[in-house]
Order: sequence, then C-alpha cells, then structure tokens
Amino acid sequence: MTATSEPVWYVAYGSNLLESRFLAYLEGCPADGRWGHHPGAADPSRPTGDRRVVVPHPVVFGGHSVRWGGGCCFCPGGEPPADRLPVVGRAWRITWDQMADVVAQENGRARPDAHLPARPPADGEVVRVVDGVIDLLIGMPPIDGEPACTLASTSPPPVGPPAPRYRETLAAGMAEMGLSADEAERHLLDLDHSR
Repeated sequence: MTATSEPVWYVAYGSNLLESRFLAYLEGCPADGRWGHHPGAADPSRPTGDRRVVVPHPVVFGGHSVRWGGGCCFCPGGEPPADRLPVVGRAWRITWDQMADVVAQENGRARPDAHLPARPPADGEVVRVVDGVIDLLIGMPPIDGEPACTLASTSPPPVGPPAPRYRETLAAGMAEMGLSADEAERHLLDLDHSR
C-alpha cells in the first residue's frame, strides 16, 4: 500500500455530515447541481466506511459563505468549552490521496495548492496544509487502528448565524446518522454562538 492509498478517517462536521454533500468532493458536482461546482477527486471512489463520532474541538457558525448565502461551520481547534454539547461529527473512511482533494475543495483551491505531509498527522499533531480559511489538519485518536484527522482554521471568521440552507443540510446529515429532530435542533442551537 502506498502512502497516498493509505486509509484515513476524515472527521467531518458541518455540511459534510450529509452523505450526498460530502460525495460532491469525491464524485464532483456541476455548477447547476445541488451543491454547486466541485471538480471532485482524482480518485472518485466512495468512502469505504462511515460512523458517528464526537469532534473533540469547538465548532461554531460564522463568516459568510457565497455558496451558502450565510454562515457555515468553522473549527478554531483547541479544547471545546465545558458548557457546550459534544460536537456531532461523521468519520468518513477515504484515502490519504482523496484527503488532499477534500482539503483543496474546502478552500476553493486547485488540488496542487494543498500540501499534505506524506502521512496523516498523529493524534494531537497540527499541520498547516493550504493557504486558505480552512488551513489546518489536526490529528485525532485512531479509529479501528487507522489514522484520523479533522480540518480547522488558524483564523476563523467572526461568529455569526448559519445560512438557512446550510443549517437544513446539517439537520439532514444528523437525521441520516439517527439523531431525532429534537436532538438535532439542540445540537444546531449549541453551534450558534451568535444568539
């Protein structure tokens, strides 16, 4: 197995909780498609696994995304506040090569603009991988003995309310993972620090 085909668990939050949304990064999506233009990955293979996990870092709504028409989720890294709910995440089992495509597209960049290390970061290791808003990879505890990581921001945008369509996408992703409507709503309210 080469380093690029090594499996890694990408721990997603935000809109990538929803399978069809995340697949746009791998399979691509046309400009007039549901998720707007995404070139997709060099290897468009679907994830070989997924599961609900907790993101051990704070995640909040903020900024203003042109794609969504309002705020979306950002992770500044660090320790989560004790007074907040555990952040709902979804771990997708992809390849390290596909992770480079995900990083680039999360930042609206071309694949060569993402500079990932040869192998996924170790648990607790933080690596700057792209010139963009979502510029960090944070290593997490392995899942089933395989590396795991999430994306974060060195300088996240200011806290702000979520775009309605973005919020609906998160709710749909949480429902896909088995959360009730009430559970999802509690988690969505907890991500909104603008209230």
